[in-house]
Amino acid sequence: MNTPPPDIEAAEVATPVKAVRNRRYFGLFGKLMLGILAAGTIPIITGLSVVYVSGTNELKQVIGDSFAALAQESALQLDREIQRLVSVNRFLAQRAATDSQVIKTLSNRASAESSESPPERLNWNLPVGAGYDNKALLASWITKPGEGPQVDVGEATTSLVTMSGLRFDENIQRYIFRISVAIMGEQAELLGWLHRDYSAKIFLDPLVYPIRFGRTGHVMIVDNDGVIVSCPDLITGSRIGDAKLTARVATDKVRWIMSENDGHGSQRTSLVGHAPLFGTNRLLEHDVSWHMFVWQDSREIFAPADSLLRGVVLAGLVALGLLGILGLYTSRSIVSPIRELRSEVAHIRAGDLERNLDIHTGDEIEELAGEFNEMRLQLRELIENLEEKVEERTRQLKSTEAEKDLVIEHLIQAEKVATIATMASGIGHEINNPLYAIFGIAETIAEGSKVSEYRQYGQEIIKQCRQIAATIKNLSGYVRPGSEHEMDRVDVNEKLADAVSLIKQTLLSDQFEIKQNLSPVPMILAKPEEVQQVFFNIIRNGLQAMGDQGIIEISTHGEDDRVWIEISDQGTGIKKKQMEKIFDPFFTTKGPDEGDGLGLFIVEQIVKKYDGKVSVNSREGVGTTFTICFPAAD
Repeated sequence: MNTPPPDIEAAEVATPVKAVRNRRYFGLFGKLMLGILAAGTIPIITGLSVVYVSGTNELKQVIGDSFAALAQESALQLDREIQRLVSVNRFLAQRAATDSQVIKTLSNRASAESSESPPERLNWNLPVGAGYDNKALLASWITKPGEGPQVDVGEATTSLVTMSGLRFDENIQRYIFRISVAIMGEQAELLGWLHRDYSAKIFLDPLVYPIRFGRTGHVMIVDNDGVIVSCPDLITGSRIGDAKLTARVATDKVRWIMSENDGHGSQRTSLVGHAPLFGTNRLLEHDVSWHMFVWQDSREIFAPADSLLRGVVLAGLVALGLLGILGLYTSRSIVSPIRELRSEVAHIRAGDLERNLDIHTGDEIEELAGEFNEMRLQLRELIENLEEKVEERTRQLKSTEAEKDLVIEHLIQAEKVATIATMASGIGHEINNPLYAIFGIAETIAEGSKVSEYRQYGQEIIKQCRQIAATIKNLSGYVRPGSEHEMDRVDVNEKLADAVSLIKQTLLSDQFEIKQNLSPVPMILAKPEEVQQVFFNIIRNGLQAMGDQGIIEISTHGEDDRVWIEISDQGTGIKKKQMEKIFDPFFTTKGPDEGDGLGLFIVEQIVKKYDGKVSVNSREGVGTTFTICFPAAD
């Protein structure tokens, strides 16, 4: 068993683990913490945000509705006060219509109109207590019909009352508003007008100023041009600088709005309620309208929202803190045992199988630790028997490989022997011809009487014997058992020439042609007779595909320390579905007496034996090309 030496340091055992940890950007502990925080933070932030947003929106809605209602109520109250003031003026106009002095003065003025004298006011001294408006009243006078508001003659004027907008009186340096009431005769004719000027500040401020709420909340009256009619914080006659705000407020609707301008000189978002003075606006002169404006400092309005936000943030921080503590506890309870497992893996990788992993978590990790210890024990037992099994398997593989080589050698030799039958007729022909020549010469010598001719006959006999020897040599080189000839440096071109010579000697047909384009190539390291057999089998296979007639082309070249041989025929080609099987043993497309399907199988085995490669490129009806590659000898 492989165990680390006793002096190995723990740091050395953990070094690979540390290297792995250094390559990691984010560990399991961080991922668990991040996952727990994300799983808790996202819902908390989302929930608190929804609570804050919905609470703020509801708060705005409630405050806005309250502001709109307050604006409407304040507008109605002011309308009632102005209507009471108008009622007093109507009563006074009726009294003036029955006052003889007033009628006489108006009649005299009417007859004196041709004198083109400037009109004069008729100061009408009313008795004290004639109305509750004496403190706000600044002037009261009567004018003839042409010096009042313009009305149509045919219009019913029994209740004709007009009211001016806010205007500045240069004489008294005050802002006023004027109420004009028609003085009607018994025949419903217009006798004149009763005019009364009132101080806007004295009359309106006591009605507007008391309406306060909170620290800064108040109401004010503005007209449709943004002019301040009455406001506790702004000067009467000043103007709201934001025309957009004025346009949004000066409508005939009771509403509340959110504005980026508070109307009091500050550019901050504010909530504003507004309502028109419906009764007063019907009396005001053309293109003038008054509106009640309810405002409060936005900081005071949204103080509850800010308090809610602080509470939400505080609750979120507390929740995040609790999540962090929970995540830290959970992550440590998970990661610490896993780190122990990782450390144990490092020891096992170093070969230490004696350590026992002691983890007590009461959960699946403890079960995993138990399984890990069981695995360690089994691994130790396996390692103890591994070397013996490896050695046994190595012996089996060597035996199997030897048997395989032996079988292939036998198949190669069997293929050679099987080829002898097809060679017999050609070899007999090659040997018989020289023998017949020798017999004929011998008979000539036996019957001849000229000794001078014997030398010539002897040379001819030697020539024929050499031809027989060459034929026998080629044949013996082909059929020699591989074990009798060890590997040697082989000239591929020479073995191709031997194979071609043997092919020509063993075939009786002379209708084929072998074209050779052989280039100088490096030597290869192999058994010469096996290299010759490779070339012989491929050339013979091509001749069989052509029916022993046609052209065989052979070429060689060297490239990148390798020797390449190409052998092409003009046969029928190989079908696509047969391409994958041509190197399988006993696969053949020939007849029963033409081959046993071992030729190309032996070719592939021999080529692979010498670290070479053989490939086939074939087209049906065109021919087949075999490409063989051998590594060059060093």
